[in-house]
Amino acid sequence: KQWYQRRVAITAGQGGLLNVSKSNELTQLIRDHKLDLLSLNETNLNDSIHTSTINIPSSFDLIRSDRPNSTRGGCGLMISRKLAYAELKMDSKLTNIEAIWIKLKNCKINICSFYRSEKFCSVDNFIDYMNFCMKKLNGKKVVWIGDINIDQNNISSTQYKKLDKTLKCYNLVQ
Repeated sequence: KQWYQRRVAITAGQGGLLNVSKSNELTQLIRDHKLDLLSLNETNLNDSIHTSTINIPSSFDLIRSDRPNSTRGGCGLMISRKLAYAELKMDSKLTNIEAIWIKLKNCKINICSFYRSEKFCSVDNFIDYMNFCMKKLNGKKVVWIGDINIDQNNISSTQYKKLDKTLKCYNLVQ
Protein backbone atom coordinates (compact mmCIF):
# COMPACT_ATOMS: atom_id res chain seq x y z
CA LYS A 1 0.00 0.00 0.00
CA GLN A 2 1.06 3.54 -0.65
CA TRP A 3 1.15 6.02 2.25
CA TYR A 4 -2.23 7.51 1.34
CA GLN A 5 -3.73 4.03 1.50
CA ARG A 6 -2.55 3.45 5.07
CA ARG A 7 -5.06 3.66 7.87
CA VAL A 8 -3.92 5.79 10.78
CA ALA A 9 -5.72 6.79 13.97
CA ILE A 10 -5.06 8.54 17.24
CA THR A 11 -6.65 7.80 20.59
CA ALA A 12 -6.24 8.77 24.20
CA GLY A 13 -5.11 5.88 26.35
CA GLN A 14 -6.66 7.42 29.43
CA GLY A 15 -6.87 4.74 32.04
CA GLY A 16 -3.62 3.29 30.78
CA LEU A 17 -2.72 0.38 28.56
CA LEU A 18 -2.63 -2.01 31.51
CA ASN A 19 -6.39 -1.61 31.83
CA VAL A 20 -7.78 -4.76 30.16
CA SER A 21 -10.94 -3.08 28.90
CA LYS A 22 -8.85 -0.25 27.36
CA SER A 23 -6.49 -2.68 25.60
CA ASN A 24 -9.49 -4.68 24.32
CA GLU A 25 -11.04 -1.43 23.08
CA LEU A 26 -7.84 -0.58 21.18
CA THR A 27 -7.65 -4.06 19.66
CA GLN A 28 -11.26 -3.71 18.50
CA LEU A 29 -10.51 -0.25 17.05
CA ILE A 30 -7.61 -1.72 15.05
CA ARG A 31 -9.76 -4.58 13.75
CA ASP A 32 -12.84 -2.48 12.94
CA HIS A 33 -10.91 0.15 11.00
CA LYS A 34 -8.13 -2.11 9.67
CA LEU A 35 -5.50 0.26 11.08
CA ASP A 36 -1.81 0.12 10.24
CA LEU A 37 -0.76 2.73 12.82
CA LEU A 38 -2.34 3.81 16.08
CA SER A 39 -0.94 6.78 17.99
CA LEU A 40 -1.62 6.61 21.73
CA ASN A 41 -1.72 9.45 24.26
CA GLU A 42 -1.65 9.21 28.04
CA THR A 43 -0.44 5.62 28.11
CA ASN A 44 0.35 5.96 31.85
CA LEU A 45 3.25 3.49 31.61
CA ASN A 46 6.68 3.63 33.24
CA ASP A 47 9.95 1.70 33.02
CA SER A 48 8.79 -0.84 35.62
CA ILE A 49 6.25 -2.18 33.09
CA HIS A 50 7.71 -4.36 30.35
CA THR A 51 6.12 -4.01 26.91
CA SER A 52 5.63 -7.79 26.66
CA THR A 53 3.14 -7.62 29.55
CA ILE A 54 0.83 -5.24 27.68
CA ASN A 55 -2.12 -6.76 25.82
CA ILE A 56 -1.73 -5.65 22.19
CA PRO A 57 -2.47 -7.56 18.97
CA SER A 58 0.33 -9.98 18.13
CA SER A 59 0.56 -8.51 14.61
CA PHE A 60 1.60 -5.11 16.05
CA ASP A 61 4.70 -3.63 17.65
CA LEU A 62 4.45 -1.05 20.41
CA ILE A 63 7.02 1.72 20.73
CA ARG A 64 6.73 3.76 23.92
CA SER A 65 7.84 7.09 25.31
CA ASP A 66 7.09 6.95 29.04
CA ARG A 67 7.09 10.03 31.22
CA PRO A 68 10.14 9.77 33.51
CA ASN A 69 9.47 9.10 37.20
CA SER A 70 5.71 9.08 36.72
CA THR A 71 2.74 6.82 36.18
CA ARG A 72 0.99 9.55 34.17
CA GLY A 73 1.30 10.85 30.61
CA GLY A 74 3.46 9.23 28.00
CA CYS A 75 2.73 8.22 24.43
CA GLY A 76 2.95 5.14 22.30
CA LEU A 77 2.79 4.08 18.68
CA MET A 78 1.29 0.76 17.67
CA ILE A 79 2.60 -0.30 14.26
CA SER A 80 1.51 -3.20 12.10
CA ARG A 81 4.36 -5.65 11.58
CA LYS A 82 3.42 -5.62 7.88
CA LEU A 83 4.97 -2.14 7.63
CA ALA A 84 8.67 -1.74 7.00
CA TYR A 85 9.81 0.96 9.41
CA ALA A 86 12.74 2.16 11.43
CA GLU A 87 12.69 4.05 14.69
CA LEU A 88 14.33 7.48 14.49
CA LYS A 89 16.15 9.26 17.30
CA MET A 90 15.93 13.05 17.24
CA ASP A 91 18.50 13.65 20.00
CA SER A 92 16.96 16.94 21.03
CA LYS A 93 18.29 18.47 24.23
CA LEU A 94 14.82 19.80 25.05
CA THR A 95 13.19 18.34 28.15
CA ASN A 96 9.67 17.16 28.89
CA ILE A 97 9.04 15.98 25.33
CA GLU A 98 6.91 12.86 24.86
CA ALA A 99 7.42 11.80 21.26
CA ILE A 100 8.24 8.78 19.12
CA TRP A 101 9.62 8.98 15.59
CA ILE A 102 9.57 6.33 12.90
CA LYS A 103 10.40 6.34 9.22
CA LEU A 104 8.26 4.28 6.86
CA LYS A 105 10.89 2.77 4.62
CA ASN A 106 8.89 2.11 1.44
CA CYS A 107 7.51 5.63 1.09
CA LYS A 108 10.16 7.61 3.01
CA ILE A 109 7.72 9.33 5.33
CA ASN A 110 8.74 10.33 8.86
CA ILE A 111 6.03 10.06 11.50
CA CYS A 112 6.01 11.61 14.95
CA SER A 113 3.56 10.30 17.54
CA PHE A 114 3.43 12.79 20.42
CA TYR A 115 1.60 13.93 23.53
CA ARG A 116 1.92 17.43 25.00
CA SER A 117 0.40 17.87 28.42
CA GLU A 118 -0.08 21.46 29.55
CA LYS A 119 1.24 20.60 33.02
CA PHE A 120 4.35 18.80 31.71
CA CYS A 121 5.50 20.64 28.57
CA SER A 122 5.03 24.32 27.74
CA VAL A 123 3.80 25.33 24.29
CA ASP A 124 7.05 27.22 23.68
CA ASN A 125 9.08 24.12 24.55
CA PHE A 126 7.04 21.94 22.22
CA ILE A 127 7.23 24.44 19.37
CA ASP A 128 11.01 24.60 19.87
CA TYR A 129 10.98 20.80 19.55
CA MET A 130 8.91 20.98 16.36
CA ASN A 131 11.36 23.52 14.91
CA PHE A 132 14.34 21.35 15.90
CA CYS A 133 12.84 18.25 14.28
CA MET A 134 11.68 19.96 11.10
CA LYS A 135 15.12 21.52 10.60
CA LYS A 136 16.83 18.20 11.27
CA LEU A 137 14.58 16.45 8.74
CA ASN A 138 15.22 19.31 6.29
CA GLY A 139 12.45 19.10 3.72
CA LYS A 140 11.60 15.41 4.15
CA LYS A 141 7.98 14.26 4.32
CA VAL A 142 6.71 14.54 7.90
CA VAL A 143 3.45 13.60 9.60
CA TRP A 144 2.76 14.69 13.19
CA ILE A 145 0.11 12.60 15.00
CA GLY A 146 -0.82 13.43 18.55
CA ASP A 147 -2.46 15.65 21.09
CA ILE A 148 -0.97 19.13 21.42
CA ASN A 149 -3.62 20.32 23.89
CA ILE A 150 -4.18 23.71 22.26
CA ASP A 151 -7.73 24.91 21.71
CA GLN A 152 -8.04 25.07 17.91
CA ASN A 153 -11.31 27.00 18.22
CA ASN A 154 -9.70 29.89 20.09
CA ILE A 155 -7.78 31.45 17.19
CA SER A 156 -7.10 34.62 19.16
CA SER A 157 -5.13 32.82 21.89
CA THR A 158 -1.36 33.22 22.03
CA GLN A 159 -0.91 29.44 22.08
CA TYR A 160 -2.96 28.98 18.92
CA LYS A 161 -1.14 31.79 17.12
CA LYS A 162 2.27 30.31 17.97
CA LEU A 163 1.22 26.89 16.73
CA ASP A 164 -0.40 28.29 13.59
CA LYS A 165 2.74 30.30 12.73
CA THR A 166 4.92 27.21 13.18
CA LEU A 167 2.67 25.00 11.05
CA LYS A 168 2.57 27.58 8.26
CA CYS A 169 6.35 27.97 8.38
CA TYR A 170 6.72 24.29 7.39
CA ASN A 171 3.62 24.08 5.16
CA LEU A 172 1.98 21.71 7.63
CA VAL A 173 -1.81 21.39 7.71
CA GLN A 174 -4.30 19.91 10.14
